[in-house]
Amino acid sequence: MRTPPPPPRGPTPPRGPTPPRGPTPPPRGPTAAKPAPPRTAPRKASRRLPGWLARAQRLLLQPGQEWQAIATEFATSGPIYSRYIVPMAAIGPVAATVGTIVFGVRNSIAGSYGMSMGDAVTSGVLDYALTLVGVYVFALLIDVLAPSFGGQRNRVQALKVAAYGSTPYWLGGAVALFPKLSLIGGVLALYSVRLLALGLPPLMKAPRDKTAAYTLLVSIAGIILALVASAVTPVVIGR
Repeated sequence: MRTPPPPPRGPTPPRGPTPPRGPTPPPRGPTAAKPAPPRTAPRKASRRLPGWLARAQRLLLQPGQEWQAIATEFATSGPIYSRYIVPMAAIGPVAATVGTIVFGVRNSIAGSYGMSMGDAVTSGVLDYALTLVGVYVFALLIDVLAPSFGGQRNRVQALKVAAYGSTPYWLGGAVALFPKLSLIGGVLALYSVRLLALGLPPLMKAPRDKTAAYTLLVSIAGIILALVASAVTPVVIGR
């Protein structure tokens, strides 16, 4: 005989949707749009000075730090000329040429005199050539005098002193754009003495106690060279 199936243990609860275990979160509405980030104005390209002009600026504003950097730089005569001396030495002759062409007058230590356009250009070219030669002669003198003041001879370092120490002199030449003010450039050039005093010890290894005498003699030599160059031009053009 078949065994009858066991009776159910209890009433089976009706099946339906499972009740939520916690509170139902509120229905999500439309997502709020995030505010767009503010637009940044495009940056203007910074105007950087040419390398030679930036170095001149640092020599005027931070001479001590710049001389220390110059002293440790590896360089040869060619780059010093092409990257610094050539553009800097052109400031005075170009300004004087333009000023003479515009005003028709050239001022010098000997006085003022009229000058034609052709003579102004000739004078400018001659002044530029004499300046390039003069800075080389100036460097030779700095190098030759170094042992007399406890320094060490080094032709390249001496050229650095002659080139970078002449920065105020060359920048002062820009005043020649106005002939009546050209002599003011000579006053501005006196700051070159200060630069030489700061540059000779680290570059030529001159002792501090002999720097004053070394600077004085070098400065006198530089002034003589500048006077000779300024006297040659009027002679050549017949003034």
